[in-house]
Amino acid sequence: MPTPFPVGPVNTHLVLGEPLTLVDTGSLTDDGWAALRAGLGRHGLAVSDVERVLLTHGHQDHFGLAARIEREGRAQFFGGRLDREHFRGRRNRRLLLDALSRAGFGALERLTMVAMTAAVDHYADPLPDWDELSGGEVLPGDGWSVVVRSVPGHTPGSLTFEVPEAGVLFTGDTVLRDITPNAIVDEDPERPGEAFRSVSRYFASLDSIEAEESCLLTGHGGRIVDFGAHRAKLEGRYAFRVGQIERALSGKPKSVSELCRRIFPTVRPMDLFLAYSEVLGFLMYLEDLGRAERIPGRPTDRWTLSKGSGLPSTLYGFP
Repeated sequence: MPTPFPVGPVNTHLVLGEPLTLVDTGSLTDDGWAALRAGLGRHGLAVSDVERVLLTHGHQDHFGLAARIEREGRAQFFGGRLDREHFRGRRNRRLLLDALSRAGFGALERLTMVAMTAAVDHYADPLPDWDELSGGEVLPGDGWSVVVRSVPGHTPGSLTFEVPEAGVLFTGDTVLRDITPNAIVDEDPERPGEAFRSVSRYFASLDSIEAEESCLLTGHGGRIVDFGAHRAKLEGRYAFRVGQIERALSGKPKSVSELCRRIFPTVRPMDLFLAYSEVLGFLMYLEDLGRAERIPGRPTDRWTLSKGSGLPSTLYGFP
């Protein structure tokens, strides 16, 4: 499915069983709607034939067309409980502006990032109604089933959907073959007013995935047939990022904005929010490990390595 985002096309999967099930929907664009209708049409189906829609998470490229599908047909929708505000199209922009100020970004950068997040919201209509999932549910089908698991990280309410009878696991953006998922820092739905500790939660979710005998169908790019080998590659990529941040913190304390400029020197304004999320998410992860400390300041917080911090024995988990 085409998207207007730098990540490129998004994968929407169709399960040709009873009930006829769609996994994710694509973005709210004319091209996206045309692609959805064409994809269904290749199987002799229309949008109104879809009976169930499973949403892996609340990002616009994955649920953007959900409300339009709801208006066109009779589908029942399922999505993560902790992505409720995403599906409703709500953001705490005041909290974001305050966090960006404490991160050391200037007024123009702050306004640009808030404007970019607002622009992204136009690619999804708020979803009026859906059944909330927390993980652990099993959704029935005729001769098949969907095992739901909670995998917070990329978003607080991210889910995977396993069809054990087919040996298939739909991962959304929790596991991607060709790119490293960005764990977005947003408000924690369980702790209003606090930042969601995205990277720490994401690593814990990776630890929970058991997919030795499953083919992973991802939200972007190709499928993954050997999760063990893929995870080994992921560990190398994330260890590299941790090393970058620790080296950047080896001198005097630095703000998040200073670290963004150090680690992503050529980042485009439209991608600055993603860089901010990446850096802050990893800083909070290192803080959870006792390897980095936040130094509160007015108006800017700074970060430093904890005293006695050495190389971690493992990238995931907590001591």
